[in-house]
Amino acid sequence: MRTLLILPIIAAAPIASAAVQDEARTVEVRLSNFDYSPREIRLSAGEPVVLRLVNASGGGHDFSAPAFFAAARVDAGAALVRGGKIEVPARQSVSVRLVPTLGTYRLRCTHTLHSAFGMRGQIVVE
Repeated sequence: MRTLLILPIIAAAPIASAAVQDEARTVEVRLSNFDYSPREIRLSAGEPVVLRLVNASGGGHDFSAPAFFAAARVDAGAALVRGGKIEVPARQSVSVRLVPTLGTYRLRCTHTLHSAFGMRGQIVVE
């Protein structure tokens, strides 16, 4: 009899888990010729977030923040993060779901001269 009472609870557990995952706030960051918009990305420590990186330009860019990615728990899209950065091809977007850790992190594009021309910013996690 106890088993029959527990089964509905176990069956409902994946539904509750999926609802929590859907609650992640989406933060869109636009990558364009020598710019991130916004330049300062503000996140809350411990709160799940989906970073949606949109490359609006005709050339490739990356979102390089090695210390940020090393400190965060990357849930979905972890395969996109290589060496602390995410490549975003021309006119495409990628999304990564993560839980950020308290701190201020440097952000830049590592493509030749992109950060020198202003493609840099910071991620502030409070």
